[in-house]
Amino acid sequence: MKDQNFVNHIRPRFIPDGVLTILYTFCLGGLSFLAFVILGVTGFLLMFHYQPGDSTGFGSILTIASVIPYGSVIRNLHYWAGQLMVVTVNLHMLRVVWTHSYKSPKQLNWLIGVALLILILVLDFTGYLLIGSQESGAAATVAVNILGLIPGMGKGLAQIMFGEPSALSGSTLVVYVWHCVGLPIFALFLQLYHFWRIRRDGGVRPL
Repeated sequence: MKDQNFVNHIRPRFIPDGVLTILYTFCLGGLSFLAFVILGVTGFLLMFHYQPGDSTGFGSILTIASVIPYGSVIRNLHYWAGQLMVVTVNLHMLRVVWTHSYKSPKQLNWLIGVALLILILVLDFTGYLLIGSQESGAAATVAVNILGLIPGMGKGLAQIMFGEPSALSGSTLVVYVWHCVGLPIFALFLQLYHFWRIRRDGGVRPL
């Protein structure tokens, strides 16, 4: 009987030689998770000094970059790790399509991967809104208007996701909580389940 234990699949006793070939996967999934860890560490440090809000978001970014010791380094690490994750997740999805690794029995894990891609893009977008600049305010306004077009639930969904951003700033407490707590926790659990399904479905090579 195949072992169903979650821990044993995350850290198995034996790994087939074939799944360790770097030229097959290019370690894109691993690089994506490494970027996620860097984002978590640097984001936690930034939370000590960032203040969300129309009048405080952009100012706190300037304070972090110019006043807080090593603040500029931490913020740049956070920014570039976010961009790296967007790139590596997209390349990872392309690799899965190219190698047909989405086929049976991996259909469920493919859908989880698609959900993670969407989630990472939303995280990147909310991070852009938290800059608190006029450009992020315009982007938030566009996003709110697009969600508002959904019949019946659009305005409520926009309120839940973005709060009430102004045209001059996309930084709101609602976006801040989603970006720093809600979305990362959801992404972490999805990634752990994604890793488990890879082991559970027979490894990274197509069957």
